[in-house]
Amino acid sequence: MLYGIAIFIFVIICILLMGIILLQSSKTGGMGTAMGGQAINTAFGGQGADKLLVKITSGLAVGFMVMAILIGMMDNPSSRIDFSKEPVISRNKGNVSPSASPNVDLKPLESAKPEADVIKAVPAEETE
Repeated sequence: MLYGIAIFIFVIICILLMGIILLQSSKTGGMGTAMGGQAINTAFGGQGADKLLVKITSGLAVGFMVMAILIGMMDNPSSRIDFSKEPVISRNKGNVSPSASPNVDLKPLESAKPEADVIKAVPAEETE
């Protein structure tokens, strides 16, 4: 449960980080100006928007790193890695007893004869 919540928060941080990076203005006026970057500059002043977006980006970057480390340290419930020190052969013994399997009588091919259980076609009685 906690692992799923951590992954959800991590994905939200990733999406927000991508959006904030795209909103920042660049020297060539890339996506930041196309996505309403001028409206942000108008609201916060010429350099105010850039400073705010840099602070948000750095906060999200720190959150990204912290969440990545925490998720890496958490126990993944769907992980099937076995870190035991036992050899693989002794771990895979299981609880199956040898007498539980049915005995199969195998015959060599030379001695195997076809069975005489062939169904013979019976002619239908003729009706007049």
